[in-house]
Amino acid sequence: MNCLSARKTFLRSCTALLLGAASLVVQAPAQAQEAKSIFMVLWRGETEVEQGFRGYFEEQGLPVTYQTVSVERDVSNIPEILEQIEAADPDLVYTWGTPVTLAIAGQDPNRAGGVEYPAQITDRPIVFAMVSQPVDSGIVDDTQLSARNVTGVSHVVPMETQVQAMQAYMPVDRIATIYTDTEPNSIQAVQALKSVGEAYGLRVDAYTVPLDAQGQPDPSSIPDLVAEAAAAGPQFLYLGPDSFLGEYASEIADAANELGLATFASTERSLASSDALYGLVAPYYDVGRFAAQKAEAILFEGADPGTIPAETLPSFSYRVRLDVAQRLGILPALSLMDYAEIVEGTQ
Repeated sequence: MNCLSARKTFLRSCTALLLGAASLVVQAPAQAQEAKSIFMVLWRGETEVEQGFRGYFEEQGLPVTYQTVSVERDVSNIPEILEQIEAADPDLVYTWGTPVTLAIAGQDPNRAGGVEYPAQITDRPIVFAMVSQPVDSGIVDDTQLSARNVTGVSHVVPMETQVQAMQAYMPVDRIATIYTDTEPNSIQAVQALKSVGEAYGLRVDAYTVPLDAQGQPDPSSIPDLVAEAAAAGPQFLYLGPDSFLGEYASEIADAANELGLATFASTERSLASSDALYGLVAPYYDVGRFAAQKAEAILFEGADPGTIPAETLPSFSYRVRLDVAQRLGILPALSLMDYAEIVEGTQ
């Protein structure tokens, strides 16, 4: 597919996504009901996702109590948390991110190729948020359904749409990406990017962040990795849905900008915390609200989580840092301005 075709396809997709935003239905406040309890298992503490999740229930006037714990980026804490969940006996478990969700909800027992992550909780519903690739992770099947006690919301725009967004900005034939191989979601994103790149005739060069003595991704490697990526001549450096990249997005984008390499962010966190050129992202607050809608259907309407599809948001935010574009001398196509949110300065 050439850049012009990709641009037209992307603009049509943007129109559909904007129209899709109108399909979200906000229900009227509910009558007094029995309070429900939710146990929230987070990856790195509270985020805007949880704010949106709680905010939705408050707006709807639904009685919900919460118990919250964070694994602090270490899934080895999960066994202890599972004991806490059993003792708390909540009506629903909320999980944040791919590692936490895999460790608690596990994978589809009928998954082709076998199950690497067995389900730890099967006796109560689980609603996840911030899982970048629910199907590729094996949490749900190809129909987006789990046929078990799991459903949730992904925060990542489909990879093909992201690639179309890159090509709509300017001609692209080569993309670089940096990722960590300690997070399954990051590995899956790179695989998806390579697959779409192959279909679009794009070269994708992937660079793995080395580990430090403690077995964690080493941030001191960022300047050399970015320099190596830039030297290969890509049009964009892709920041995938990776916790390490989110934490160090500012350092990565700064290093790339110094070398004249544009940076495309796939998550709101990476985009908002750095001088990345632009991205097509799902607002975290809205992800939380959408997850809460699914939890509401389960807790207050008696819906079976196995019949509720795992979905992304019906609309996304297309944000361009105009000051970065001017600094790099890479201004966006005028045709994108009907859809783009122009942002000045780090948010």
